[in-house]
Amino acid sequence: MSDPLLDKMDALLKKHHGAAEAAPPAMPEPQVASEQNAPPPLPEDAWLPVLTDVVAVGEPAPAPAPAPAPAPAAAAEAAPSAPAVDPGALVEQIMGELEPRLNSLMRDRLVAEIRNSLDDSLSTLLAQLDVHIREIVREAVAEQLGKP
Repeated sequence: MSDPLLDKMDALLKKHHGAAEAAPPAMPEPQVASEQNAPPPLPEDAWLPVLTDVVAVGEPAPAPAPAPAPAPAAAAEAAPSAPAVDPGALVEQIMGELEPRLNSLMRDRLVAEIRNSLDDSLSTLLAQLDVHIREIVREAVAEQLGKP
């Protein structure tokens, strides 16, 4: 008794792999070290990519030793014009260069924020003042009209 799902899978495999093949083709034995360093030929009816390089099991080849660092005296002779850099002096120099830029940026930002804040406050105050002046004028007019 066969499973219909397995039958469908077999049909799909045969469709993509080829109906004439009953078993996967036997792969030739890999050659460990070839004179030509060419990969072994693939079977003509192979439809899946295969690994063609043979990896030898064992110890890896030793890594090349790093070149020895030059002696401090040789380094000093190679670059006599490079002065020693003082970190404190470097920080002071960088801060001296950045301070005018930062001051300018902060001033521009503060001016913009203060201007916006003043505009908002002034418009609110003018609206309130307008309301109060209208009330004062109404009261004055009503008082003058009420006198006989």
